[in-house]
Amino acid sequence: MTEQESIIVAIELGSSKISAIAGKKKDGTMQILAYAEEKNYDCVKRGMVYNIEKTTQSIKNVISRIETSLKMKVTRTYIGLAGQSVHSVKSIVRKNMLAPTYITQGHIDAITDESHEVPLEDYELNGFFVQNFIVDANVTANPVGIMGTNIEGEFLNVIANKRLRNNIKTCFENLGLDIADYRIASFELANNLLTDAEKRSGCAMIDFGAGTTTIAVLKNNIVRQIVTLPLGINCIRQDLCDQQIEESEAEELLLKYGNAIIENDNTDDDNKKTTYTTSDGREIEITLIQQIIEARLDEILRNVDNQLHGSEYGDKLLGGVVITGGGANIKNIDKACATSLKAAKVRIAKKLIPQVIKNSDITSLSTESPTSCTIISLLLSGDENCVGDAYNGPDIFAEKAKEDEITATKEANAKRQKEEDDALEYIEDIKNQLRTAILRMQQVGEEIKNNPSSKKLWVNADEAAAQAEAVITDEFDTQKAILADKDKYKQSLREAEVLTKKCGEEAENLQQIVKDAKKNNSAMGRFTRWIDDLLKE
Repeated sequence: MTEQESIIVAIELGSSKISAIAGKKKDGTMQILAYAEEKNYDCVKRGMVYNIEKTTQSIKNVISRIETSLKMKVTRTYIGLAGQSVHSVKSIVRKNMLAPTYITQGHIDAITDESHEVPLEDYELNGFFVQNFIVDANVTANPVGIMGTNIEGEFLNVIANKRLRNNIKTCFENLGLDIADYRIASFELANNLLTDAEKRSGCAMIDFGAGTTTIAVLKNNIVRQIVTLPLGINCIRQDLCDQQIEESEAEELLLKYGNAIIENDNTDDDNKKTTYTTSDGREIEITLIQQIIEARLDEILRNVDNQLHGSEYGDKLLGGVVITGGGANIKNIDKACATSLKAAKVRIAKKLIPQVIKNSDITSLSTESPTSCTIISLLLSGDENCVGDAYNGPDIFAEKAKEDEITATKEANAKRQKEEDDALEYIEDIKNQLRTAILRMQQVGEEIKNNPSSKKLWVNADEAAAQAEAVITDEFDTQKAILADKDKYKQSLREAEVLTKKCGEEAENLQQIVKDAKKNNSAMGRFTRWIDDLLKE
């Protein structure tokens, strides 16, 4: 299939339902071809798969309905990662180049790789966002090509409990389905829900889900924070169930009487209903129901407020707050957010920015509902075909010859690239050894200046100079020759030359320091200093 014909499939493992969607991109518009959902009966809690068997069956059911609608076999899907364990952590990596150096992409890649260390046990990296770089106290978004001695990179790493992906992977392996890729659900949602002005000026997106509430903060078009609170709309339902109300009734009460701010009603109405009759005949005050809903929403918003105003961007969100998710349907939720979060701008987002159309026979999905924004965002993030293609019977002999030719070319290129990679790795190792040798000689030199009579330090200086000299061997010239005349390695070779020259200079300087120390501490040197001191007196 061509890119225009590729059919993308995505799955959202929500706390209230498991849903699957299929669509096709065309001329910048996503056309939704099929949609299926199944209620989640405690197999997914707060975004985490707890019951693998039930989750597997639910995924199988929705995929089967997608295949029936498409009349094509689904081979893989995109999966959204969400849940209470998903959150962001800051990582800062500093590197001293020891000598003025042109920053290359290789330096950036090395710093980025180092930033990926996950500080928490049982957690793994799921994605990262570059915040900025600082080269010798100058902040820049792209330091490649800038000369500097010190470089610092700041990153926002998105991590989650390892079980999150492992359990999802197990479900799909049980079904024989491939996972096209994992997506950070909150990022994809914010990317498609927020306007360019909101992303640029600073905005907090709050996704009121069933099991969790997710906060994503963007500023200058960069994700600055992702937090998942283990509090969602299901908490309100549970609070209502604690009043001996059935779960189905609790859902009905939330939709009917849910109000983030209980407004005073001073009108006199003798016929106004003040109680609700449960299925078992009990009477419950409607005021009590509203107070329960308002209290839990207030708790959720206070937690959101703590996260926003406890961060460095809490007072920089000129774009305000954007609300989405199932909780966005609760009456006066925007007013409650404006009050609790002290936000001047609050917008309820019910529709994504990219244009989305759907087939007329899909009645269970609304493209203008906060509850469907996440699953559609996951669909928009996909770029690879996820369904089986019809076999058109190509000439397998011609295909085999073509594959062999391609394989031989790839092997030759891979061999050449392997030699270059090994040579570059050797050169980089030598550069690190030179940096270490330079630092060692500088350190010993300072120690001798502070204690010039120490013969042990003189010996240390000789050893440091000898070790520095031993770094460069004939192999160094051999490996340099492999990389010579190739533009992408010129900068690395130039840095090696600079460090080699500096190492030689430091060795000569150290030898002079030792020579001066020995001269000043000889018998003649001590006699000369005694005469000088006597003349001064």
